[in-house]
Amino acid sequence: MRLTIFGASGRTGGRLVRQALAAGHQVTAVVRGPHSIPDHPQLEVVAADVMNPGYIAEAIRGADAVLDTIGSNDKGPTTVATDAALSITKAMETVDVQRIVLVGNSARIAGPGDDWCTRFVVKPLILRPLLRHRLDDMAAAEHAVRDSALDWTIIRAPQLTDKPAKGRYRTAVERNVTFGIRISRDDLATCMLDSVADPRAIGAHINVAS
Repeated sequence: MRLTIFGASGRTGGRLVRQALAAGHQVTAVVRGPHSIPDHPQLEVVAADVMNPGYIAEAIRGADAVLDTIGSNDKGPTTVATDAALSITKAMETVDVQRIVLVGNSARIAGPGDDWCTRFVVKPLILRPLLRHRLDDMAAAEHAVRDSALDWTIIRAPQLTDKPAKGRYRTAVERNVTFGIRISRDDLATCMLDSVADPRAIGAHINVAS
């Protein structure tokens, strides 16, 4: 497949690029500026302003799918993920590319699948206040993707780690993963790639965890 990856120089995006290339995909990696992504015959690196649909349209044209890993580590109010999602979906509609996989976060969703402590204590009383700005941004980004006419999948991840891949992961559709506390970035990247070609994932919120 031909894949366009946004946030390709980030900790999750970089792993996604490496796995996609190892699987034999043709990858266009979109970055903001200087990067350390190694050369590969199946890789094109494009430096572009992600927030401008006109600048990224050509990086998307002809892709079988787009994967968006853009987020923010800002502690204060932020709209980075939202603005990027709005720009990417607009550019996709312009060049008639339909498939998008977006990374979200499961910390703001307290509900079915969670154990009692996570549902009524950890998420609403600890994680939500602590991460509220980033979670609000991710929620708005999800809305931007859902409101488009695209074939979307939203992967909601818990705490991300840089530990080696376990080579397996658990998922739950439209609900949380029980005791789904964390997942490695490598396993998250694998889940994203697996979801791209799965027609059952279209129009679904998929929660993932180790």
